[in-house]
Formats: sequence, C-alpha cells, structure tokens
Amino acid sequence: MNKKVLSGLLVPAIALVLMCAMLIGAGGLFFKPSMQSAPYSAVFSETEEIYNYGGTIGNSAESGVKIMPAALPQSENTVLLGGYPLGINIRPQGVIITSRVGVVTSNGVVTPLEGVEISSGDLLCAINGEQVRSAEDISRILKSSEGDVTITISHAGNRANYTVTPAVDSVNGERKLGVMLQEGISGIGTLTFVDSRGRYGALGHPVKDAYGNTVEPESGNIYPAVIKGAIPGTRGKAGELQGVYSKQTGNIGTIDADNIFGIFGEYCGSTENLIQIEIGARETVQPGKAYIYSTLSGTSPRLYEIEIIKAERQNSPLDKSMVIRVTDRELLAKAGGIVQGMSGSPIIQNGKLIGAVTHVLIDDPTKGYGIYAEWMTGR
Repeated sequence: MNKKVLSGLLVPAIALVLMCAMLIGAGGLFFKPSMQSAPYSAVFSETEEIYNYGGTIGNSAESGVKIMPAALPQSENTVLLGGYPLGINIRPQGVIITSRVGVVTSNGVVTPLEGVEISSGDLLCAINGEQVRSAEDISRILKSSEGDVTITISHAGNRANYTVTPAVDSVNGERKLGVMLQEGISGIGTLTFVDSRGRYGALGHPVKDAYGNTVEPESGNIYPAVIKGAIPGTRGKAGELQGVYSKQTGNIGTIDADNIFGIFGEYCGSTENLIQIEIGARETVQPGKAYIYSTLSGTSPRLYEIEIIKAERQNSPLDKSMVIRVTDRELLAKAGGIVQGMSGSPIIQNGKLIGAVTHVLIDDPTKGYGIYAEWMTGR
C-alpha cells in the first residue's frame, strides 16, 4: 500500500512485531534471575500466495485425542482445537508515535511537540476531538483547522490533552505536527481454540508494540498463514517461525480483545478441518508427558511430545501456569525447541486441551511457559 510521504510526518509501513526478539532485552520476563524468557510471535510478511487449511491430527490414538464432528461444539466443556498458524493485523486506538522530528519552516526548523510530554510508543488518539487512525486523518484535520489545535495523547492507557501550534512546511505549505508514526502491528501466531459461541482465542499472551505496550485494539483481523520454515533457537537467542499470509484470502476472524491471556474475537473461518476436544480442568494437570499441537511447515499442525515440568496451582486467572520442556526429537531437530510464532499452540494431556504455549526461556529454548486453557476460555 503506497502512501504519500510528508516531510516531518513520516509513516513507516505497517509491520514490525507482536512480541519478537527485539523485545527480549527490554522488559523481559524471568523464570529465574538467570533465565530470561519472552513471548514469541514472529515477524512475517504478506504475500499474494493463496492457500487453504487442511490435514488431520496425527498420533491421535497415542495422545488420547478423540476426533469428533467438526461443527461448533454444543457444550461449554468442548472447543474446536487450533494449532493452525495465523497472520495477525491489529490497529490500536490511535496511531503510534515513534519519535518527534523537526519541520522545516520559513523561520527555520520547528518541533511543534517539543514541549509535550510524550514517549515513543504513546498513541496520538485525536485532534480537536476527532479520532485519528492514519496519517491521512491527521493531514486532513490539520488542513481544515486554523491556529492552535488540541491533541489527545494516550500514555500507558491514560489520556491527556495538549494545545500545540502546528508548523507550516516551507516546501508545500502544509500544517504539520512533526512526528513519525506507525499505524498498525502485524505478526504471526497460532490459533488455540474456537468455542461454542464462535469466538476464538489465540497467542496466550498480549500483542505488544515495539515499545512494550499492550495494544488496545480499535480494529484487527486474523488470516490463515503458511509457515515456510523455522530458524532454530539457540542459548541466548530465540528462534522464529517464518511465515506468510495474504489479505486476499479474506480474514477468518476479527480482533476485539487483547489481554494477558491472548487475543480474542469472532471466528468466521471454516471449521471443516477443526477437531473437537474437551477442556481439561487445571486441577487435573500433572507433571509428566503431554503434547503441543503446532505447525512447523505449511498449514497442517501435528503433535509434538513435551514434558510438563511444573504445574502451578492457580486459584485465580494468571499467566505462566506451567513450565514445559520439549522432548520431541523432530521438533528439537527442526526448531531447537520453542520458537517465536508458536504462541498459542495448544497443550494436550490425557486427550484434553489443558493450555497453550506462551513463552520461551532465552537461556534454554527447549523450555518455556504455558497458560491454562481454563483461563483462556474464561471457565
């Protein structure tokens, strides 16, 4: 999508990361003081490739998973099993401010927001009370206004109004605020489930911008994705899945919630190849053998053996419900363990969905965290 580049109002292309390796060293999460971890939704790109989900679950007899009809579940105790890769595109409630820049005027270089208390990652939500969603909105509102304007900035969820004087660009005569902006965030993750109401859950952790802020979605969509391969993780550096998606295929769901348990919304994709599975109660989760259901290549997930090292006894909704270790030889050979992009991969024990993978330990990519399925499904 081509945009007009404005001097002093530069707009990067919609991209960047949900929570990728760039954020590992900034506000990382810790299992132990020497064991850093991070959510792992990987960078991906858009493509014109057209594709469809397909395939059936493997090793179902060994894992205890019962294959049931693919219609929406009629019971609150069952869901449709995910494991499929998703392209995620989410727009916040405003535009993300990445930095302030000077505007060249007839009186020299002017920085209109120099005295305003803003930080990289803050949202520019409105100008003169009118909501802004893009650079075009900002340009249009400034063009139709005169004199000072009132801007609304959101910092850490708190909104404040500031009166500023736009600068007039000496080249084209346009009024500008002198900021660099980012309009949205895209990435790749994994579908966890679709419930009886037709709502889905994915990721198991929040979508965050490059500055570590949880994104409050104004709008957003999920799309089917294709995994092209994996860059294995090594000690001290998370690996990642490499995937692509195309908006031309149409979205398979919307995004209306983003919190510590993942992203959620209405699912409108096909359920033909999805499998019903019972939700396992958190009290039944035990250390020992389990499986993750994830996609390392193409669009078809499969089971990979893991070990649950520790299962926390949580009486109220919290993240980091369990510590897991990858034991599957194929997964270790192809990816080195848990990698970015596997966020939301279902965890199965005794034939039931008990959780989803959420984090990888940076010092040991064979280990990571999972969240209980009960917390994600709101049970």
